[in-house]
Amino acid sequence: MAIYDSLHEIQLDDLAEAAGGKARLTYLVAQRLRAINNGAQLLVERRPGEALLAAVCREVLEKKIWLEIPETDELPSEEEEFDLLALSTEEAGGIDI
Repeated sequence: MAIYDSLHEIQLDDLAEAAGGKARLTYLVAQRLRAINNGAQLLVERRPGEALLAAVCREVLEKKIWLEIPETDELPSEEEEFDLLALSTEEAGGIDI
């Protein structure tokens, strides 16, 4: 099984609905992948042969991560944007991104 076969199991409409829309989903997944590449740990167990993107999508579907956008008209700086990726523990309900 090729590593990207795991992506074919994901239903985009379900995933977008879980994230609050396709734009939010795109931002959430991009930020989460960046965090993982910088050393953050996955909140779901990665299955054998599973693409990292598929594991992140499962985090979204299982509501382990979500996007919280502060109420403001100003765009955040790059440092502030990365701070939106606030990590919490699984006991606290996942990650608030």
